[in-house]
Amino acid sequence: MSLNKRLILLLLPVILLGYGVSTYLVYQYQKSNVIELEQAKLEQRMYQLQGIFKEEASTVDSLMALFLEGGYLSNFLQSTSSSYRDIALSQSLTLLTTQAQLNRNPRVSFALFNGDGEELFYFERSSDPFATISDEQNQMSMQMIKNRVSTDWRLFNDTSPSTVIRGRLLDKLALVPFKGRDVKDSIQLSFAVRMDMFSDYLESLKQSYQATIEWESRPTLFVNELGYSIRLSPSQFLTLKPNDSVLAKPLSQLSLQLTAIALFLAVFTFGLLVTLISRFITAPIGELDKELTQVMNYQKDNISLSTNKSEIGQLSKKFHNLFEQLQSNLKKTHEMAITDTLTALPNRFRFYEYSRHVLAKANQENALVSLVYIDLDNFKFVNDKLGHEAGDDLLCFLAQDLQRLIEPILKQRGGCMASRLSGDEFAIVLTHATVKEVDDLAKSVVALFEGGYESDQYYFPVSASMGIASFPKDGKTLKELIANADMAMYNAKRSGKNCYSYYSVNIAAGARRTKMIEDALKMIDCDEEFFLVYMPYTDADDHIKGFEVLIRWNSPELGVIHPDEFIPIAEQTGSYAKIDRWVFETAFKSLPKVRRIFGEECILSINISAAELSHHSVLQHLDELKSQYQIDDKSIELELTETFSYVQTGSVFDVLNGLQNSGFSIAIDDFGVGYTPLLHMIDYPVNKVKLDKVLTERITDSQYAKLLPPLIQLCHLQDIVVTAEGIEDTFQLQCLKEAGCDFFQGFWLSKPMPLEELEDWYHVYRNKTPD
Repeated sequence: MSLNKRLILLLLPVILLGYGVSTYLVYQYQKSNVIELEQAKLEQRMYQLQGIFKEEASTVDSLMALFLEGGYLSNFLQSTSSSYRDIALSQSLTLLTTQAQLNRNPRVSFALFNGDGEELFYFERSSDPFATISDEQNQMSMQMIKNRVSTDWRLFNDTSPSTVIRGRLLDKLALVPFKGRDVKDSIQLSFAVRMDMFSDYLESLKQSYQATIEWESRPTLFVNELGYSIRLSPSQFLTLKPNDSVLAKPLSQLSLQLTAIALFLAVFTFGLLVTLISRFITAPIGELDKELTQVMNYQKDNISLSTNKSEIGQLSKKFHNLFEQLQSNLKKTHEMAITDTLTALPNRFRFYEYSRHVLAKANQENALVSLVYIDLDNFKFVNDKLGHEAGDDLLCFLAQDLQRLIEPILKQRGGCMASRLSGDEFAIVLTHATVKEVDDLAKSVVALFEGGYESDQYYFPVSASMGIASFPKDGKTLKELIANADMAMYNAKRSGKNCYSYYSVNIAAGARRTKMIEDALKMIDCDEEFFLVYMPYTDADDHIKGFEVLIRWNSPELGVIHPDEFIPIAEQTGSYAKIDRWVFETAFKSLPKVRRIFGEECILSINISAAELSHHSVLQHLDELKSQYQIDDKSIELELTETFSYVQTGSVFDVLNGLQNSGFSIAIDDFGVGYTPLLHMIDYPVNKVKLDKVLTERITDSQYAKLLPPLIQLCHLQDIVVTAEGIEDTFQLQCLKEAGCDFFQGFWLSKPMPLEELEDWYHVYRNKTPD
């Protein structure tokens, strides 16, 4: 979009908005003036209404005063009741109303009651010859007598027209406000005046303003709207609220006038601004943009020097002076953005950029592209044991070696790039013609880690696991290749590490099975699907000394799952804690039954996950179980795999020492297959080591048999007993006995058995074993 178009799109809304807001503000101001003018007119008319009301309402007070001062009441009360007395009072009231100038009030009434509420006299000046006392006047008189109210003044607006009534309760003899005890000694009189002028004027206001009339006990406050309240009595206010349509016409005319003026000014301002800005700003900027575009497209080496001394001209000069520097800095910045700062290899961003380009080209040329995904094994061990400086040293040297391996490929045909994705993860993208090329590259990487890995300062006990996925066979997109190479890499880890694995359908199926096992472990009911088996071991006299407790899983959905398959998954996903707790509690429960069959000295050996040792909660849990099931000291032996040394920390040794102090024996399982040196293993706070099956098989061979006695003797010197696992025949058993081994376990003796089969097996074992 051109700058002029943007200018139009930016200016037009701003100008319209500005004039719109201004028009709105002016409208609001003028609207207030219109409302104030109409409100002033309304207030003036309401004041007139209030004056009319006061004039008419004052009549009732005048009548009451003239009537009492004229002695009419005393004459009436002193005269004997007769029609002449009533006529005389009626004539007097007629004369009185005439003197009070009540000709404008067509209806005036007078009522007189005794203290018992009986009507003594009623007079009404009206055109109705059969008029009777109104309900309002009668009601007010009765209430005054009942409540002994000496004087009262009321406005009745429920009638049409409205009526004002003034009442007095007087002592019958003294004709003063009544204060006696017996209300029968009182007399009540009242004057009522109909407010015809007030009602007529109120009705005219109502029609004129199409208003609503409300009688209220307090005034209503009107803000920015028509309406007004007047006081008619101490407790009564009249509120008039005009209809909204009264203001609609003048406000509509005002709105149209202001809108027309605003539109005219907006169009004029917009045209003027566009013309001026286009001539003096956008045109020079457009010319500068054109020249910069030509330079960026390599059509010119640099922009032209401007002789204009305006800001645009000065900006053009600065662009001219800085362009070469900007180009140089741009190249450097791009290089930094795609390079890993630690190893100087291309980073993840460059990896994605390069891979997409290579895949697009391979798709056009029907070429092969392979992704080699590399992950270091035991890299965490390097950081934890040797420090992050050593870890960085390892990554830098590995980056140099990877770059050295792909250098011949780059020189020969290109199409190869090594990159660091994150942490200890690397990737190599290789364009090739045959499978052998990627296979040779993978073997070269594996060879780097034969016997560990060395830098100038360190030796690292690490290896590399690699997964390989190829385009187009294993995936058509980079996302698919990364996911499949990652699956293949994890398969290489499970296959023994420091190797590589090609993606296949079987690997994908294995990954799906792993996911199914992960999901099943999250929802598993241990009591329903897990069960324990017991594998016996003997001493040199062939007596059963204990059992290794092993877990088995029979899943309703997945079938029988071997511990070697699900335990590593449980440790990776955090489900091991729940499984370990179930194994401990179930094994502790079974100890009494095992001892009933095999004797009170029989012990149970239970495997514990190395990952549990970093949590002090396992010590507390085992202490609680030991107390709950009343387990004697040394009755439970905890077996740790030798590779637990990779998670050794101060807290791990605290847990081990705590377990020993609580009466548990500690054994190292699978001894002889890990990375830990023998002398280091002997220093561990343990009571027993168990020779791994592979070591047992190797060391009982005639070629290595001479190494067996010193190994066992070295453990005995540290007060550590030795158990040999994986004994398959009597020859191995005899070799181990002669070498001084303490305990013996293997299929030569028995396979693992459920708890229910132990007693029958022991009966058969005793019958074939001499005492």
